Amino acid sequence: MNEKSYRKTRPLLYALGMLGTMIPGRMIDTFLVFFYNIELGIPLAKISLITLFATIWDAVNDPLFGYLSDRTRTKIGRRKPWMIVGMSLFCLSYIMLFSPHKLVQNTTFLIIYFAFFSILTETLRTIIDVNYYALFPELFIEEKSRTHVNALRQAFQIVGMIIGVTLAPIMIQTYGYTITATFMVLIGMFFYAIATFSSHERPEYTESQIPSLKETLKAVGKNKNFWAVGFSNFFFQASSALLLLSIPYFVKYALELSEGNAAFLTAAVFVSAIPAMFLWTWLINKFGSLKTWRVSLIFLGISLVPFLFVHTLIVSMVAGIFTGVVLAGVIINIDLVFSKVIDIDSKVSNLRREGMYFSALQFIVHLSGLAKSLVLLLIAAIFGFVDANNPGTHPDIASRFMLSFFPAVLMLVAFIISFFVDFNDSEVQDLDNETSS
Repeated sequence: MNEKSYRKTRPLLYALGMLGTMIPGRMIDTFLVFFYNIELGIPLAKISLITLFATIWDAVNDPLFGYLSDRTRTKIGRRKPWMIVGMSLFCLSYIMLFSPHKLVQNTTFLIIYFAFFSILTETLRTIIDVNYYALFPELFIEEKSRTHVNALRQAFQIVGMIIGVTLAPIMIQTYGYTITATFMVLIGMFFYAIATFSSHERPEYTESQIPSLKETLKAVGKNKNFWAVGFSNFFFQASSALLLLSIPYFVKYALELSEGNAAFLTAAVFVSAIPAMFLWTWLINKFGSLKTWRVSLIFLGISLVPFLFVHTLIVSMVAGIFTGVVLAGVIINIDLVFSKVIDIDSKVSNLRREGMYFSALQFIVHLSGLAKSLVLLLIAAIFGFVDANNPGTHPDIASRFMLSFFPAVLMLVAFIISFFVDFNDSEVQDLDNETSS
C-alpha cells in the first residue's frame, strides 16, 4: 500500500476514546455495588456471588471477542463494525442497569435483573474496550507517535476517572442514579464515537494473513514475562477496584458523612494523579519503566495504610493525594512494560498479534474480579455486613479493611510477582540469533 494514500488517524481524536470508556466505566466500578447493596437492599454476599460468575464470563469472552474481531472483514475495517454496534447497545444496557423499575424493586426479581444487566453491560463493555485498544498498535506504528498517543491516552484516562467517580456522587445526590447514569454513558459514548469515526484502519491489516488461534495461544502460554506482568496486574486491578467501590462505604461508615462527600476524596486521589504523570515520566527516563513500575507498586500499597487510622475528611484527602501520586506511576508504567512483552514476541515470531495479546491480558485482568469478590465475601463473613439495614456491629472497621487492609495486601503480592519479569538484553539478543539462524 502507498503510505501517501493512507489517511492517518489524528492522535488527539483517537485518544479521546479513552474518555469514552473511562467515564461510564468508572461509575460502574465505584457505585454499582453500593447502589444495589445500600440503596436497593441486595445482600452483599449475594452481590459478590453474582459478580463472581460475571467475572468468570467476562474473562472468557475477552479472547473470544478479540479472536472474532481479528477475523472480521468489512469495507470499513475489522474493528469499527464492532465499535459502532457495541457503543449503541452499551448505552441502552447501561441505562437499564441503573434504572430498575419499581415493580422489580423489593422483590426476588431484582437479583435476576441485576445479574442479567450487569453481565450484559460488562459484555458490551468488553466489546468496545477490546476493539478500541486493538486499534492502537495498528494505527500508530512509529515509536514516536505511539509514545505521543499513549501520553494523551493516559492523561484522558485520569480525566475520565475524575469525571466518572467525582462528578457522579454529586449528580447522584441531586438527580438520582438513573439521570446520572444516562448522562455519564451518553457523554462517554460521544467521545468514543469521535474516536471510532475518526479512526482509519490500514487496508493491509485487513488483507494480511492472521496468525492462527492455536499458534498464538501457544506463544502466549510459553511467554513467562507475559504471565508475570499479567498476574502482577491481576492483583493491582483487584486492589484498584476495591479502592473505587469502597470509597462510598468509607465516607458513609468510617467518616460518618453523606455519600456526596465521596466526591472530595475521589477528587483528591485522581486530580493529584494528573501532575504526578510528569514526575513518573522523569523517573521512567532516568531509571527505566521496569524499575519505576516496581517502585510504584509497593508505594501504592503503602499509601493505603493510613486509611486504617484517619477520622476526618481533610486528613483522608491528604492521604488520598499520596495514593493518587503513586497510582499514576502504576498506570503510566503498565502499558510501557506490557509493550516490551509484545516487542520481544514480535522479534521472535515476526508476527503482529497485539490484539490477541491484549485480549489475553484482559482475560487475566477481568479475572481479578475473583479477588475482589473474595474480599467482599470476607467482609460479609468477618464483620457481618449485609446491607444498609443490617451493616453489622462494626461497619466503620469493615469499610476501613475494604479500602485499606485488603487492597494493601493485594499490592504487596503484585510487587512480589513483578520481580519475575526479566527484560535482559542478552535474552533478546539470543532470541534474535535463534530467529536469524
